[in-house]
Amino acid sequence: MRDSSSKGCEVLTGKRLTTTLYAVLLISLSMVTSAGSIAYKVKSGDTLWDIAHKYNTTPAKIAQANGINENANLALGKYLRIPSKSSLAKSASVVTAKSSTGGGYAVHTKVQNVYLRKGPGTSHSAITLLSTGATGKLLSINGKWAKIALPDGKCGYVYRKLLTKGAGNASSSSVAKTDVKNTVVAQTYESASERLIQSALDCRGARYRRGGTSRGGFDCSGFTRYIFAKYGVSLPHSSASQSRMGTPVSRGELKSGDLVFFQTYRRGISHVGIYIGNGQFVHAATYGRGVRVDSLNAGYYNSRYRCARRVR
Repeated sequence: MRDSSSKGCEVLTGKRLTTTLYAVLLISLSMVTSAGSIAYKVKSGDTLWDIAHKYNTTPAKIAQANGINENANLALGKYLRIPSKSSLAKSASVVTAKSSTGGGYAVHTKVQNVYLRKGPGTSHSAITLLSTGATGKLLSINGKWAKIALPDGKCGYVYRKLLTKGAGNASSSSVAKTDVKNTVVAQTYESASERLIQSALDCRGARYRRGGTSRGGFDCSGFTRYIFAKYGVSLPHSSASQSRMGTPVSRGELKSGDLVFFQTYRRGISHVGIYIGNGQFVHAATYGRGVRVDSLNAGYYNSRYRCARRVR
């Protein structure tokens, strides 16, 4: 009986081993498409730019391979199809136009009113203001910033998410020279704020997650940090620290895009949101509520409102 049972166990173990190996094979095969593409699992903080740079491709190619918009927000844990190197090599001459300024690839701005800055960060002064489709040569990558050279010889840094590969169709690379205090900033502030507010509103329904900084879940300062990073503004992951950024704004002078701060569960600043006009703000509220719009004049938030800051 022992021998028979033992043999039976060996046969069962063999079947399990075969089943396990088959499952592993299926999983491995699922990671590579029939076209030789790679399946990449989106991690916290990933952008199409970062993934494209890792695999020596472009955001546009990844977006096309997955049927998504190049500016789409990536869902945490989602698998993206990365085109194979062979397919990339075949199409490289088509999708990577050379810049007229020399070696390196051409890039152009995707939106209106993009700052070319002296360094890789919003703390650096602006050299000029670029229009939609302004073309430059990509010189290097510095984190979330790209160093580019314009046809007129100007060199500087642009926030990478505002650029895409290929030559643009703008007749002029820049629409105005500026430092951050001149009238051009005043004229373009509202349109830039509208885009920022729309990005914030697009996140409505995202769940609340303590420490979260992505569409997979936000806390209050993680949400504001995520939104402002899209527009080249780097914020710390702390509502109290964010309340010391930029310049103070009185409640009567609030504009869309200003940060509004509250004292909620503890002493001092403990909550932050983005003012969207008409006495309303969008924020990552708390567990069970997530990203939503509330009234600044509502009893709870009205009594807990403390200050506002303008960080752009």
